[in-house]
Amino acid sequence: MDTTALHTLTEDFAAYLSELTPGDLTATTPCAGWDVDDLYRHVLEENARFGRAVAGAGGAPGDAPPEPAPSAPDTGARPWRGLDEDYRRTAAFMEHAFAAVTDTARTCRVPGVPGERTVHDLYEMQLCDTLIHTWDLARATGFGYEPDPGIARTVLKRLESVPDSARGSDRALGAIPGAPDPAASVLERIVVLSGRTVEWPAGG
Repeated sequence: MDTTALHTLTEDFAAYLSELTPGDLTATTPCAGWDVDDLYRHVLEENARFGRAVAGAGGAPGDAPPEPAPSAPDTGARPWRGLDEDYRRTAAFMEHAFAAVTDTARTCRVPGVPGERTVHDLYEMQLCDTLIHTWDLARATGFGYEPDPGIARTVLKRLESVPDSARGSDRALGAIPGAPDPAASVLERIVVLSGRTVEWPAGG
């Protein structure tokens, strides 16, 4: 399958990682309860989980991805150099798994994701997750983010189809107080439909 859109988004995320400084790792993100380090570890783990699952559905990505490096237990210091390279390795693992699938209607199970899902469905889930988390990272570190317009429209269409039953504190997407403003930009509507606040942090 064509993974161009996913690669575009993972490269966006990697580019922001390359700009991080040590102090950024403890910066609060729009993901409640997560700092940048938590967000980083989450996306590495997601890339690995989805890659392994999709590989079992017909992909052939090769070697397993690297595990996130642990924080140093003696000093509490968190590694920060090379985060973009480590991320790109896990992203490539996932992308190669998707790219090797010829029948996107095949189903597989990803740990933590309810039920059997088609590879196409999982691919769109990762498009949404990667775009939203890139916004999270950019926002947490004071950068702007303008995703590829075509990819953003695909993500918006996907998020608009998510039922309320799939939202909530124990779901992948947070609850939203109401429908997003139709006059808002595509990215702003994506942010709202992800359960986040465009003005995060308050007054920002």
